This record gives sequence, C-alpha cells and structure tokens, in this order.
Amino acid sequence: MNSNAPQLKRVLGLSDLSFFLIAALVNLNSVPVVASAGPVALILWLAGFFLFFIPQAIAVLELSQRSPNEGGIYIWNKKAWGDFHGFISGWAYWVNNIFYVPTLLFYIIGFIMFIGGSSTASLASNPIFMMGVSLGLLWIITYLNIRGFGVGKWIQNLGASGTFITAGTILTIGIVTAVTRGASNEISVSAILPQLGNWQFLALLSIVCLNYVGLELGSVIADEIKNPLKNIPRAVTIAGISTVMLFLVVTSSLLIAIPYKEIGIIEGILQGIEHAASSIGIGWIVFPVAILMIMNAAGNTSAWLSGAARIPFVIGIDKYLPGILGTIHTKYNTPHIALIVQGAASSVVIIVAAIGSTVGDMYLFLLQTTVVLQLIPYVYMFASLIKVRATYGNSGGFFKSKIITLAAGIIGGCMTVFGIAFAFVPAESVSSILIYELKLIFSCVGFIIPALIFYYLNIKKIKIREAAEIAVKKVSIN
Repeated sequence: MNSNAPQLKRVLGLSDLSFFLIAALVNLNSVPVVASAGPVALILWLAGFFLFFIPQAIAVLELSQRSPNEGGIYIWNKKAWGDFHGFISGWAYWVNNIFYVPTLLFYIIGFIMFIGGSSTASLASNPIFMMGVSLGLLWIITYLNIRGFGVGKWIQNLGASGTFITAGTILTIGIVTAVTRGASNEISVSAILPQLGNWQFLALLSIVCLNYVGLELGSVIADEIKNPLKNIPRAVTIAGISTVMLFLVVTSSLLIAIPYKEIGIIEGILQGIEHAASSIGIGWIVFPVAILMIMNAAGNTSAWLSGAARIPFVIGIDKYLPGILGTIHTKYNTPHIALIVQGAASSVVIIVAAIGSTVGDMYLFLLQTTVVLQLIPYVYMFASLIKVRATYGNSGGFFKSKIITLAAGIIGGCMTVFGIAFAFVPAESVSSILIYELKLIFSCVGFIIPALIFYYLNIKKIKIREAAEIAVKKVSIN
C-alpha cells in the first residue's frame, strides 16, 4: 500500500485479535460434517493439524514478519510471484468467502429453527425460506461491520466466548453420558483401523483443511491491529492451540453422545446435545447451548465477512479492481464499499444456490466451492514461503532455520493440493451428482474468468497512467 492510501484505525489489541482468529477458525457447526465419518474423524483433525495447520502457522509467521502491511496473503503472493499471481490469489481468497459466509448463515437459521421445535423444523428444509432469512441476516452483519471493528469486534469476541462455553458444556455432557450409560461409539484404535481402509473418508480432509484456515486473517487486517509485529505471532499461537483442542474435544464428546451415523450435518451438535442431555435428565440445557451456538456462528460469519472484504479494498487501492473499492467511510473509517460489494455478491450466490436444490445440496455445494477457492491462495502462499526464504535467506524473517520453512512449504503445499482434488468427490447424501459437479465446476471457473477480465482491463490502464506520469516527469525536468 502506498503512502497516500486511506488510513484505517488501529483498534484491535492482543485479546481482540486472539478472539478474532478463534472466531474465524473454530466453526463448531462444521464439526458434524467430519464427525459423521465416525471415530476416524479424530485422526482427520490430527492429520490436518500436523500436515496443514502447523505449516500454515509457520508460513503466516514468516511472511507476516517480512510484510506486515494490510492485505496479508495478497501482498505476500504479489511480492513473491508478481502482480498477476498476487491478484488471482487475492481474488480467489475474497470470492471463496462469498460462498462461505452463506453456509455460516444456514447454521444460524438452522439453530433458530431447532429452538422452535416441531413447529418450525420444516422451515429449515425449505430452500426459499432459508434463502430469504439468510439474505436478511447477511445485511445485518454487513451493516455492523461497516460501523467498524470498534463495533464489529464484539460480535467476534462474543462468538469466541460462546465457542469456549459451548465446548465446555459439550465436554461435560459427554463425560456424564460416558459414565452413566456408556459411549454411543467405540473410540479406540480397533474401531478406527477398519475405517482407514475406506479411501472415501479422505475426502473429508478437504473439509478439515477448510476448518483450519484463517491464521492469515491477522495479517489481512494488519493496519487495524495495535503493534502487529508483536501481537500477530502471539495471537497466532493462542488461536492455534485453542483451535485444535476445541475441535478434538467437541468431536470426541459428540461421538460419545450420539451414534455417528445419526449425526446431521447442519444441526448435528444440538442433536447430540439434546439426545444426551435428555437421557441424563438435563434437557433444559439445549436452549442455552443453542444460543451459544448461534453466537459462535455469528462470530465466525462476522470475522470472515469483515476480514475478507479487506482484500478487494487493498486490490482496489492497487487499481486492479475498480478504485472505488479502495475508499473508506468518512465517518466510520471502514472499507464500506468493499463490504457492500461482498454482501451483494453473497446475496447472488444464496439465490443461485437455492435454484433446483434441497437445503442439504445447497449447503454441500457452497461448502465444497468454498474449499476449492479458499485453498488456491494457500497453494500460492506455501510456494511464496519457499521462494522468499530461498531468495532472501533468514534476513528479516521469523525463523532462523531454513529447514523449518522449507518443510512447511512442501508439506503444506502438498496437503493443500490434495484438499482441492478431494473437494470434487461428492458426498453420499448428494441427490444429483451431475448437477452437483456441474455447479461446482461452473462456480469455480465462473468466478475466475471475471478475475482475468478485470486484471487485463486494468493493467492496460495502469501502464498508460504510469507512462503518462513518466512523460510528465521528463517534461518537468527538461
């Protein structure tokens, strides 16, 4: 970003940033998707942590130390591979959240309908209803983030707090259930080994990778963080440890509470809690937990919506997207145009996803499209880690050891490519494989084509403007 770029307010301290990252990373609502595979889900979480999450943390710490400015992953890839690749990675990073945010909204609505009981349960399976309410919630959260992190951060802070309380509650229920009536699923090596022979469970690794992304968000919003060089590494460490522990605790407790074949992908956690809590005489706890789960989903939604909007904001300043995206609100000092455009794009996705689909298909389509687009920038990021370290050595970096960064780049990059490939494997619950695959391919390709058009149109304008500036300087010198 240049010296004339609009200035954002530094309002996030260490605790705010830690809660922001936890809110973005820990989407408890996606645990049922992985837990539905059975006890092998625990292996998936651990594999994803060691093969993807830790390499990601190393990459974020190294690259953010070298380039601590607003824009994060877009800036890193741009510096390593040039404007074109930086733009494509930034575009994919932004667009994937256009798909991801609606999936989070589905969770919020699903939990609200769950609270309503049998009188509202049928509405959660109505695509038109889900579409209408999702649009309303989307614009409420968008408005709150236009007001700035000074207001929006409380959504993330409450969401992260709700996550910890929910995890503690689920753990308690799981322990009581195991003691009083035994676990619903056997969690042991002998139970997990037979599942490893079914290669389809590997498709869930793409979902696991998606649930472990987000550490780079601290760098994406770097200009809004107090003392970013000091607080980003600390927050990454706090969020990293919290994330893997929360996923393992909640998954284990859910598998103890309910048979894995009965776990629903949208309301699975509440389903498990209701089943287990009722059997031990504390059915009343379902309602407050549902409120906490809504808080978790709202915090997750707000974190990704606000964080991702900073990418088109920075690209707009660079002029590879319309310059208006790089403007800030005169009163709230936020990238309000970028937030509004993102809200409008997600609205279109919600409407398109509702066409000819069940709610389950809508969710899976949005989720897998998110996986593909989200992981594209990570392929670039891990490659950038290798290139930057090879080019500049440890000068200005976070890690002194070249082996650490090289291993992280190779392992993380391979895992990312693997995750993208398996995102195209449809789940057994998909009603029409052909429609599902066509939508997925069309969405991924369809959102990359506009990126190419924007880039090549604007690169010409940039070159013309630069040539004119050089000409003016020559005239003034003469």
